[in-house]
Amino acid sequence: MNVLEARRARHLIIRLDRGEELPAALVRALDEAEARAGWIEGAGSLEQAEIALFDQASRSYAKTRVLDGPCDVVALSGSIALQQGETSLRLSATLAREAGVGLQLAAGELVWARVYGLELRVTAFDDLPLVRVFDDRTGLTQLTAQSTTLPAIVGEPPRAAPPGQPAEPSRAAPPAQPAEPTRAAPPAQAAEPPRAVVPPAPAAEPTRAAPAAAAVESSAVPLPQRPVRRRQEEEAYPEVGDSVTHFHFGDCTVISSDGERIRLRQERDGRVREVSLTMLRIEPPTVDPATGKKQFRLARKN
Repeated sequence: MNVLEARRARHLIIRLDRGEELPAALVRALDEAEARAGWIEGAGSLEQAEIALFDQASRSYAKTRVLDGPCDVVALSGSIALQQGETSLRLSATLAREAGVGLQLAAGELVWARVYGLELRVTAFDDLPLVRVFDDRTGLTQLTAQSTTLPAIVGEPPRAAPPGQPAEPSRAAPPAQPAEPTRAAPPAQAAEPPRAVVPPAPAAEPTRAAPAAAAVESSAVPLPQRPVRRRQEEEAYPEVGDSVTHFHFGDCTVISSDGERIRLRQERDGRVREVSLTMLRIEPPTVDPATGKKQFRLARKN
């Protein structure tokens, strides 16, 4: 069993018009809405469709069945995920049509269809990047979450490694100021025992040894790199009034932001678009010398 949780979701209503084809038309609409992961439900009518069933014995799909002529979509559901970097749909449908013997039902995976009229509700998961991976046990492609945090966690252990402060005791060992007692050997220095408190001075030396350990940490190349990258990411953040070039929408101006999503106004037609920053790679900005405004490039995050 595998349980995945999405805490941030959008609901999209998509209408496909007569003559459009599934899944191509739906993929275009999802790409425009920046919906890379989610769930689909729909109903409507099709002019023609092709469905297929998965054969568990052969671990492959059987030959597709073609339904010529009109049919109603009694139920349609499916999932959205990335597969090899591209938006991938898996749609299942129950279809009804009039046949010579009366009403006939057909169901299976919807491979292709030409739409007569179709309405869909898409629940897009903005904080749960889903990918399809091949499952050797079943022969199916199944959903899993794409992790983007593991590389950062793997980089942590080098910090745990430097605490080789066991070597410190060896430095603490040289404080063989027990040689002092040899000076204390003269009886006159019998009053010196109170000065035996002086050994805390060696305790101060470990504190001097600590900077040496810090020097060892600073010599580890991976350690300073992570905070440097983090500061760069904080700087590369579009704010209201900045100009951006979106990989799909072109030149836009930022009109609002809540830290997780930004709203853009397209320069070419004035349309307002809302996009999730978690789905974008924000490149370092340039500054327009004439206006002093920052200009960003927003690329697709694979």
